[in-house]
Amino acid sequence: MSQSKTAKALSAKDLDRDWNDEFQSVYEQASLSEESQKYKVNTEMIAIMKDFQKFSQKAALQLVAQLSLPPAERKIAPLDAGIAGGEKFLVGKLFCKFARDDKRVYGGNDELAIKMAKNEIRHVNTVLQSGVPALHSSLMACHHVKGHAVITTAFMPVSGKTLVLGSGDGARTLHNTNPKISGMVDRVAAQLGLLPHTVRGHPRDFVMALGADCEGHSSFHDGRS
Repeated sequence: MSQSKTAKALSAKDLDRDWNDEFQSVYEQASLSEESQKYKVNTEMIAIMKDFQKFSQKAALQLVAQLSLPPAERKIAPLDAGIAGGEKFLVGKLFCKFARDDKRVYGGNDELAIKMAKNEIRHVNTVLQSGVPALHSSLMACHHVKGHAVITTAFMPVSGKTLVLGSGDGARTLHNTNPKISGMVDRVAAQLGLLPHTVRGHPRDFVMALGADCEGHSSFHDGRS
């Protein structure tokens, strides 16, 4: 989305801003509000999305700008997280990752890594458009800066402890421990015409309608699923 080539300073206010909490609060209002309130709620939603895009663009520019520096001089250090998707960073309450195949998951093809990252955003939008109540995701954006693609996501209060469906380790371990969330995912799968299937290397009685490496979390920290 971003073609700007000048990195701008990140304000302390934006770094402290809880993008996910703001978005989820308005998202819930949108699904519960009366018809007369929908315009106000939609206006708030658009404002948050615009602010998020501006901030995530600044973060992407900073991450690309520091690539020219020796690793020891970079102000934003990478996280030790995940396998696919390139280096990952936390900028304030924003999760960022370079869409590049630095671990050769796609045979060293960065174009495939970028395509996969953009598909994540498309898939999230499709899930949200299914209209299943209480099924949440968060704000996401892709920024192109000087030949790099940076995927940005509002940081969500999830971890290995909140994972109840799917896998967080490349399908080596599978979870399905929350009937409520499983039921929501099954409703989405039914709308998309996806049938439950077995997963190679796992018992035949364990089936999933979505990809095995999709993740479903029950977020007890903020009271949302």
